[in-house]
Amino acid sequence: MTDANATVKPPRSRLLLIGLIVGTIAAALAILPVFVMATMSVMVAASGSSPLIFTFLTFAWSLPFVVVVGPVGAWVAYALRRERTAWVLLFWPAVWAAIMFGILFLVPDGVA
Repeated sequence: MTDANATVKPPRSRLLLIGLIVGTIAAALAILPVFVMATMSVMVAASGSSPLIFTFLTFAWSLPFVVVVGPVGAWVAYALRRERTAWVLLFWPAVWAAIMFGILFLVPDGVA
């Protein structure tokens, strides 16, 4: 007799598992340089007052948090079988860093 309450769960993505392992290793290797960048970014505030400086400080100080929370959240989403959420959280630190460096390079002469 079959159990009516039993649900068939789809298999987990092997590509996502490989991505999570690689992403976790990359985040572990990146946490020290990101933390050093966040602590050294305080010196930028001494160069004046500009919206671009405050934007950079906000991104730089929150990047260590994002680098830790992204992969951890991706593993939680993977355990809960939320594949799209896991992919988004896995790439969250890279997108966050790309936004930060994009603002720094695209905004001319610090005018925001």
